[in-house]
Amino acid sequence: MKNIKNILYLLFCLSIFASCLQSDLDSIQPNSVKVKQGGIVIQDQNTIIEYGTLRVFKDSITKNYTLTNSSNQILHFSQITSDNKDFFVKLEKDTAALFPKEELKFSVTFSPQLGGETIGKISFLTNDPAFPVFSFRVKGEGITPPEIVGNNSPQFDSLNTIFLGFGEPKGTLFTVEIYIEDTYNRIDPSQLSVKLQAVFGNGDRPAAIIKTPTEITLSADKKRLSYSFAVRFQPSNFVDVETTLILGNGDISNVFKTRIERPGGAN
Repeated sequence: MKNIKNILYLLFCLSIFASCLQSDLDSIQPNSVKVKQGGIVIQDQNTIIEYGTLRVFKDSITKNYTLTNSSNQILHFSQITSDNKDFFVKLEKDTAALFPKEELKFSVTFSPQLGGETIGKISFLTNDPAFPVFSFRVKGEGITPPEIVGNNSPQFDSLNTIFLGFGEPKGTLFTVEIYIEDTYNRIDPSQLSVKLQAVFGNGDRPAAIIKTPTEITLSADKKRLSYSFAVRFQPSNFVDVETTLILGNGDISNVFKTRIERPGGAN
């Protein structure tokens, strides 16, 4: 009889413990979840936090957030996630519950990997009946450098007329024109330079040449750029000119290759 009483008492204690545990996991007072970013109170999933315009693979910006449990019960929530890899979530501490009136700080960093506008959703599950899924939007734009997308056939200007060094055969002059796409209007003509790397048919790669803004010609719509290039071909029959645009802040475009064939009689 004594053993039966002990068992009944143990079962009673277990039921009380389970009841307490269940009460923690039950819904808390509605609208207890509060999220703020700076002075902005995030009300619902229609809220959009703007991150601005950043250079792709160059820049990043972090905004800090505060999650608050404003109730007198324990707030349970799932992992805070982003559905967009351009927005990275980091928590101040690893936790999935907040005691009454407790706060949790977390951050969301925007680091664009592609050009153009991008929108992400930050979300997490909660035991707040008003916000079973709490979410808000984040938005930013990535910008890329201008891109060289094509070229005209190099124009032959003069044969063996360009001085390239004492005791050296003279070079032949060409005009090279390339086509540009500057989607985000990043080219400032006064700050634009061009890097030229010659690669000869025999594999030789002399030192690169930098053309300054006064040595290049850019069309008014910034879609065509031309420059002069002097070359002595010996002993190759062609040279590939690798062209790269350099912006005033040091950002660079893609590398575009233009082949110049050796004209008859050229040194």
